[in-house]
Amino acid sequence: MERKKFNEVFKDINPLAIDLLDKILNIDSDKRITAAQALAHQYFSEDSDPQDEPNSIPYHRTFEDLDFTVEQWKKYVWGEVQNFLPML
Repeated sequence: MERKKFNEVFKDINPLAIDLLDKILNIDSDKRITAAQALAHQYFSEDSDPQDEPNSIPYHRTFEDLDFTVEQWKKYVWGEVQNFLPML
């Protein structure tokens, strides 16, 4: 499926919001912005306080380097969904 352009899907939306969505939703994790970069994005400039932003541990992306077929990915993701335990 061809990628849709956010500025065509979300008409009359702040261009900074479109830019942020484009960077957050990049399917390539090597090119996707981090949470810290997203919080520092100009879209949040009015609400952001860099001194008061949370930090988190880096995202564990070992599984993204696996070379699975589509069917193997479906089974893997379904297994992750079934075994998910929310943190209390």
